[in-house]
Amino acid sequence: MTANGVRVSQRLSMPMPLREVAALLGLDVSKASGLVRAGRFPCRVIKAKGKYVASVADVMEAMGIEDPVVRADDVRSGARFAQKWDS
Repeated sequence: MTANGVRVSQRLSMPMPLREVAALLGLDVSKASGLVRAGRFPCRVIKAKGKYVASVADVMEAMGIEDPVVRADDVRSGARFAQKWDS
């Protein structure tokens, strides 16, 4: 985290269930837990409350999606700019 911004993945902090992650990664959902146990799943997965989950940041990395820093000032500036075009 920077002094005046946060990463996108930090705003999306809820862990994702394995079935959802597998579907996003284009993997056979029925074989996902076997891949985890074999250490062959394409992103880091942990077991929480008896279920496999992955963090949004880990899924984004596995999908090749950048995790940019978002600054509140940039969001406000963008909103003001957009309002000019909505009128």
